Amino acid sequence: MAENRFAQLKETFEQTEQKPRTKTKVTKKKQNSPASYNRKGRYIFSLHEDVRQEKLEALVEFHQAKSASDYLEKMILKEYAKIQKKLK
Repeated sequence: MAENRFAQLKETFEQTEQKPRTKTKVTKKKQNSPASYNRKGRYIFSLHEDVRQEKLEALVEFHQAKSASDYLEKMILKEYAKIQKKLK
């Protein structure tokens, strides 16, 4: 056996046999939400960083909206109402 502690550790690890790892498949059932749970529908879209960070936040602050999503929702509803008036 060597006097160096690191050499001793190396020798002991080299002597032990490495057992092959067995792969166990985890069978976990997906948890579904209750039928009574009304999940809010979310629409994901991305904005350029400068649009989100600068322009949208400035508009939210100017119009004193609760949040960016609240502001966007109100703007979409307003534009949709305009389109419906034009179509009639």
